[in-house]
Amino acid sequence: MRGRTALAIVVPLAFALFASAAQAHAQLERATPAVGAAVAAPNEIRLKFSEGVEPRFSHIALTAADGAAAPLGPARVEPGDPTVLVAPILKTLAPGVYAVRWSAVSVDTHRTQGDFDFTVKP
Repeated sequence: MRGRTALAIVVPLAFALFASAAQAHAQLERATPAVGAAVAAPNEIRLKFSEGVEPRFSHIALTAADGAAAPLGPARVEPGDPTVLVAPILKTLAPGVYAVRWSAVSVDTHRTQGDFDFTVKP
């Protein structure tokens, strides 16, 4: 009976730990410019994740509505806060709709990705 009792405790515990680990991906919590926002021309893209990201393996791309790439500097984490990934915008953005595409590798090596749009007001 002891074996069955131990098994009844260990198996659910193992599933709970596995489920927690499987959900440990860096999810986008907020962005600046905000998702869907209409803003003055920003000078950077700032992404806040649910956990720390590895800047060497994480990327941000910015494209205009016509598909032209907007020049960004290399993405880096905020000093003192590895959950924030920042890429400077190297050229002032003209008014219009822009698409941000991102890929983040969390410190536990899981990759997530996503995209969103924002509008630069005239």
